[in-house]
Amino acid sequence: FCFPENCVRPTRGPALELPLRRLLVCMHLGRRLFATSFATLATFPTPGSTAASMTGASRVIDSAIHLWSDGEAPFPWASPPPADLRSAGSPEAFLAAAREAGVGGALVVQPANHMHDHSYVSEALKAHPTFFRGMGLANPTLPPEEAIAALEALHTAGFVGVRFNAGAFEGGLCSDVGRALYQRAGELGMPVGVMAFKGLAGFVPDLKRLCSEFPSTTLVVDHMGFFRQPASGGQLGDAAANDEASWQGLLDLAAYPQVFVKVSALFRASGEAPPFVDLQPRVGQLLNSYGSSRLMWGSDYPFVLPGGFPLPEGVSSTPAALTYAQA
Repeated sequence: FCFPENCVRPTRGPALELPLRRLLVCMHLGRRLFATSFATLATFPTPGSTAASMTGASRVIDSAIHLWSDGEAPFPWASPPPADLRSAGSPEAFLAAAREAGVGGALVVQPANHMHDHSYVSEALKAHPTFFRGMGLANPTLPPEEAIAALEALHTAGFVGVRFNAGAFEGGLCSDVGRALYQRAGELGMPVGVMAFKGLAGFVPDLKRLCSEFPSTTLVVDHMGFFRQPASGGQLGDAAANDEASWQGLLDLAAYPQVFVKVSALFRASGEAPPFVDLQPRVGQLLNSYGSSRLMWGSDYPFVLPGGFPLPEGVSSTPAALTYAQA
């Protein structure tokens, strides 16, 4: 499972001595996701860089993290993050964890805690322009013209991609606003990340249609298509079930060369405790279907720290909890 041309492991922190761990650290980042802003991965300086993490050919990039404020003005929350993770969402907290893990850059995905107010993430992008890139959040509740204007404003602000929360599109992803946003994102060179928290299966027909109609738009499927349900994470054994229709839909999308997959948030996809050995066959299937250059690793920081979200009241962690260096 290791790709020698790009193989690197974090130089500090506990290691999981299994093939899946080596695969996920060695995996190519889908460079098209950052093509508009990352001329080469070698441009990333890493805070507290080690020799391994500073080698351009072996840059480790996290394709799925979230940042959020402390809730105070001028960056109030739309909804509060988990109490135990409130301080973990700052850029400073993540950069410290990244330094420890040997991670050299990250894609910040706009968190639900700030909804469509991108000001906090925008500030983080400006403060750390060589480390962070941003994926904004599309607003499908607006009329198409207004939704496109909001997307264009994100592009102007430096965001390199846009997330579609699939379940938020009234009328589906092929609604008027969905098609307009998807087409315009492609024109702007902004990959579309689709998050289907309750499973990918119901959205696959629309995604196939969008891929066929707008082949110049890059599509990134988040978190292996959320094939394990519920997707809160840390649900071992029979506590959750694998949605094979969503998994097959993810494999089917490989027929479109502009589709990429985030092999991310493993704590949500596995029915075992770390190191998630049950996912090895799944990742093998993704490699066979997509190839390494269309797969990207992501942690889902900071939710990876407790090993799940949302969690029941009074529960602060699951058996899937990991430090960031382990993730």
